[in-house]
Amino acid sequence: MFLNKRYAEASVAFLKAGRNREAAISDAYLLREKALSISTTAGAARIQAFIIAANAFSKCAEDFPSKQVNERRTYYRIAGECYSETHNLKNAGDSYRMAEQYPAAVHAYRKGGYIDEMVGVITKHRNALDSDLLHRSTTVSRAYYFKVCPNTGLFADLSHSLYVAFKHQVST
Repeated sequence: MFLNKRYAEASVAFLKAGRNREAAISDAYLLREKALSISTTAGAARIQAFIIAANAFSKCAEDFPSKQVNERRTYYRIAGECYSETHNLKNAGDSYRMAEQYPAAVHAYRKGGYIDEMVGVITKHRNALDSDLLHRSTTVSRAYYFKVCPNTGLFADLSHSLYVAFKHQVST
């Protein structure tokens, strides 16, 4: 039933079999299907449905034993996708990071303006990022930090910091 996307029936069957974790996973998929079926013009109702689905997938990921890494990553990734639908980009980035989907985490953090979090991912997982994403994100973070605190040590010298400020039209 689950493989045929009959999640409600699968959930009932799993509960009857005493397989609560699988029932919760079925419920999470059902919640996502319901959220996807809500019109994009529905606004708050669609957002709330995706938040509920995202929370359900996060809970599924947390409840998996740590040795089942692939399953945990899958449910964190899906939670990130659901949070992205709601434009809750901090939670999306956090979920993608937990799923080890580092490019998606960087995109979410950058889009949401969570520069510190983005820099944290770049610093720890730069090898998982393609050079273009790494360059663009580093440049954005430098421009941000130049505006907030120009003496961060992110720049080779004054001319480099001025170049970044000019290129991104940073007003100080």
